[in-house]
Amino acid sequence: MPFSTMTSKGQTTVPKEIREALDLEPGTKLRWEVRGGKVAITTERPLLWELEGFIKHGEPDAVKAVAAARKMRGRI
Repeated sequence: MPFSTMTSKGQTTVPKEIREALDLEPGTKLRWEVRGGKVAITTERPLLWELEGFIKHGEPDAVKAVAAARKMRGRI
């Protein structure tokens, strides 16, 4: 289990194993929570519902969508 040491200024480094496992990059915000005498550290990632509208919606009919894609590529 990885560990780190706190400095006199209250700072610590997130161990490399943890950074890689959670894909943490410089500037990533961490949330610290005390849970029954233990500390849980979580990242602030966007919630699924916050991504609404991120993916463009296409034709609801799959057959029409494929036909339109083929037409755009000059296959029909």
